[in-house]
Amino acid sequence: MLSYLTGWGSKIPFYKICIVGDFGVGKTTLLHQYLEKRFTPNVSSTIGSNFFVKHIKIASSKNPFTLQIWDLAGQEHFKWVRHEFYKGAKGIVYIFDLTRQITFEHLIDWKNEIEKVLKDYSSILVGNKLDLMNQDYRIIQNEESENMKKLLNACAYYETSAKMGTGVQEFFLKLVSYVYKRL
Repeated sequence: MLSYLTGWGSKIPFYKICIVGDFGVGKTTLLHQYLEKRFTPNVSSTIGSNFFVKHIKIASSKNPFTLQIWDLAGQEHFKWVRHEFYKGAKGIVYIFDLTRQITFEHLIDWKNEIEKVLKDYSSILVGNKLDLMNQDYRIIQNEESENMKKLLNACAYYETSAKMGTGVQEFFLKLVSYVYKRL
């Protein structure tokens, strides 16, 4: 079902996207890179949620639409309120830190939490902090990431760097295009 923002006599379709992952994986920093095309170091921890809006047009759409992007706190003690923020989401971005195995392992917990609220949504898997990763030794192997992508039923897997901007615009475009096609 498509949702609309109304005002000034017009209806603008919008899609709600939730960004999820453990504390410190770079969710907020990735969003600043996507929305402002700049790296924002020393971002404060998200308390509850942050809300962002972006007006976009994609090639497969005749008309522009609005993204409502919800950046959800990754700390365990916010688990009990996050379910309220998932309602109505059409897309989920699962983010983990390429340098911290535990953030990868927790992705299934995130999926289970989300699926208590949502049944029909598109998702994408993102490994962040590519700039900090040791290229000679990968903590999380590509095969593991591909397997996780399948477990999460994600449309794609991207490795990104919020600091360098690598892959950030691309993964958002991929998810938004996928969400649009499914509606």
